[in-house]
Amino acid sequence: MKKLTYIKALVILLLGIITTSCDQDESVPDIPRYNSTKAEIKEKNITITEGDNLSFTIVQDDLIEEKLDAQEFYDFVSGQIGVRVIGGTATEGLDYTFNIPTIHDVSFFLLQDGYYYGYDASVSLENIVDNIITIKNDSITEGSETIELEFFPVGIASVIINDKLTITIND
Repeated sequence: MKKLTYIKALVILLLGIITTSCDQDESVPDIPRYNSTKAEIKEKNITITEGDNLSFTIVQDDLIEEKLDAQEFYDFVSGQIGVRVIGGTATEGLDYTFNIPTIHDVSFFLLQDGYYYGYDASVSLENIVDNIITIKNDSITEGSETIELEFFPVGIASVIINDKLTITIND
């Protein structure tokens, strides 16, 4: 009986400690990340003809150190960027296709949707991105169509980007 009383007292004490420790409302200050840089897409709007190669430029504020990324099959990938379609009139699969893996294909631990673009952000402040999207020549006269892309950091990324790009596809 005495043992049961001690156990009850211990459980009540533990619940009290857990309850009071979770009730604290102390904000964590924003600490600058080590080895990171802000980036943006140089072009905000691109016009391209069906069948042509799409390219654009990522511009960084600073270079960052190389780091080994196991998700990229042990390549040196210091820039990890997510790309997702947020609008437009073009249809994925019919008018264009992505040539890069989805974020889930790269790592099922990353709970973000979209596609994954990895590159070496330690070499140059400007990175020309091409061949991540194929603009299909569907031989159908349909007027101009658009793709609106959003770029964002993936996981605990070193390249901090929050930008958009609108692509206009002409027949």
